[in-house]
Amino acid sequence: MQRLLDQAAILIRDSRDLPPEQATRGFQEAIALLEAVAPGKERDGMMALAYLRLAQVQRKIGQKREAERAYLLGYSYARTSREERVRRLAEKLGEEF
Repeated sequence: MQRLLDQAAILIRDSRDLPPEQATRGFQEAIALLEAVAPGKERDGMMALAYLRLAQVQRKIGQKREAERAYLLGYSYARTSREERVRRLAEKLGEEF
């Protein structure tokens, strides 16, 4: 399971610097990997981050409905993870959505 978490972390990190279409695929791939991991603080924090970053990219390219859905999922995971950093990001993005 740690290998999946590590792979997802790399995808999330690397996707931030990609063009929007590639970034979207990277974040979605990270989410798919994380879905195979049992729920927990680390996994949920990473899910939150992936969904929140995905929401930012989708909003940027005009996919409003998809962005709102990704934001809501990211916000939910941020709350359950109890990771302060991703919670602050979720709250900040909430002002934009």
